[in-house]
Amino acid sequence: MHVRLIDYTGKGQPNPEVYAQNLLIYVKNTRVTQGMIAQRAVANLSDEERAKEIIAIANTIRSSWEFIHFTWEITGVTRAFTHQFVRSRHFSFAQQAMRVADMSEFESLCPDTVKAKGKEGFWKLTMQMIASAYSELRKADIPAQDARGVLPTNVLTNIIASGNLRAFADMTGKRLNIRVQDEYQEVVRKMIDTVYEVHHWTKDFLEPDRANTPALNALLRAALGDKAPVEVPSVNDALKELDRLKGTWG
Repeated sequence: MHVRLIDYTGKGQPNPEVYAQNLLIYVKNTRVTQGMIAQRAVANLSDEERAKEIIAIANTIRSSWEFIHFTWEITGVTRAFTHQFVRSRHFSFAQQAMRVADMSEFESLCPDTVKAKGKEGFWKLTMQMIASAYSELRKADIPAQDARGVLPTNVLTNIIASGNLRAFADMTGKRLNIRVQDEYQEVVRKMIDTVYEVHHWTKDFLEPDRANTPALNALLRAALGDKAPVEVPSVNDALKELDRLKGTWG
């Protein structure tokens, strides 16, 4: 799996962070005043004044967040993940098409739970059988769009995703969560890390302190063991209550 930030607000500017922060502050302040004088006032803010403005915006109405944009290239992830990922309604996506791509040499991701139970060999054998079936269908001139039907859900794929800060903050709040499958959490974590490399100030938006509950998470993980939350209803219900308290799904 690899996640690369290929475009973002401020890219190409002398100081991308200040550019994005100033844009966000200006957009937020247009409900009071706008125009060149207001833009110059924002541009002349000190670092301390700018930081205070950003913290205030992170704790208020989110509409202004929509003016900050990011685009990621994500490779080596499963179709199981992307089936969930593309349900992020306010993102845009462009994905590798198995309808036209030759998948004869496909790769798949073997989950850690399968490996932990000593079933990796069985998994690999199954993938070999599927690869053989796909190749036979293609040799018989079956169109790729029909032959793809035998491919596994965990076949690896590539996707480009683009969204604004508000949509991304909504995603991080929901997906950095032990109710979410490990792969999805890992992708979102890598997406966040790439954003911090260019806009470290977004932490107050993407990982606010109110959402940081490591002790509770540890207790709930211990209660789950190696099971998925949906398999342990009492823990799953507790996690839902915790989300409501954090405002994650608000």
